[in-house]
Amino acid sequence: MSGQPYRVVVADPTPEGRAAFARIALPYLAKRETLNNLQLAVLDHVAARRYVEAILLAAEHQRGDLAAVLLRTPPHPLLIAAGCDPIARELLLERLLALDPELPGMVGPLPDTARAAAWWEERTGRHLRQAMHEGIYRLRSVRPARRAAGNARLVGPDDRVLVTRWLVDFTAEALGRDDVEPDSLWASYQGDGVRRLYLWEDARGQPVSLAGRSGRTPNGVRLGPVYTPVRLRGHGYAEALVAAVCARELAAGARVCFLYTDLANAVSNALYLRVGFEPVGEAAEYRVVSD
Repeated sequence: MSGQPYRVVVADPTPEGRAAFARIALPYLAKRETLNNLQLAVLDHVAARRYVEAILLAAEHQRGDLAAVLLRTPPHPLLIAAGCDPIARELLLERLLALDPELPGMVGPLPDTARAAAWWEERTGRHLRQAMHEGIYRLRSVRPARRAAGNARLVGPDDRVLVTRWLVDFTAEALGRDDVEPDSLWASYQGDGVRRLYLWEDARGQPVSLAGRSGRTPNGVRLGPVYTPVRLRGHGYAEALVAAVCARELAAGARVCFLYTDLANAVSNALYLRVGFEPVGEAAEYRVVSD
């Protein structure tokens, strides 16, 4: 396009090329670390040569500064970041039409994601339905309180069967997905230690709740999933576990903990507030409606 102030950069489709792209994009998104905690955590994995099928695009000013970033790790939705120049973001969406026309949806902070969804609808004629309205939460210190008796511990190999079943159940309940591969879910939390899973054991030593550290940001960590089986809810296990995990991560050097929460779930939102999280923004997930 003549006179276009931006140049589109698509990451080289090799682990090394994607990792190099991630290292450049991380400082740009970190300018709004709180709102972009999901995107930063995913890029951290890409920089470590995970998500080998990631689709990564950036719009670059003629002087070399970034103006917008898009990223997707199939089969997950497109990640929209806060703070991107709208014209640059639309330029990237235009390129994405050629690279990934069967996009299943998008997720990210509002209002940026709503605007991107509207653009995609207008250009493709495919309707995107808002599937979830989410809160972006931040914690800098754990609020002291009397909580359920028990102990938090890291998940080990002997927990594989139980934890995998809970991960599948969480994915179905919270994300509405029943197409996940159990072994892949388990494998995604093994390896380099960036992602971790914790269990809360009650006073009898029985596992009763699950929480994870899904990734890192420049100054903190991102939590998720958080799951307690239906029959074990109402005893404060998840609150005790989230408080314990946050305390451990802060003690290990994180300055802040982040998470997304479903704003329609009043119980979980109240739990996070009691632990010490504060709402700092809103996000949404949009899914393409099948014809």
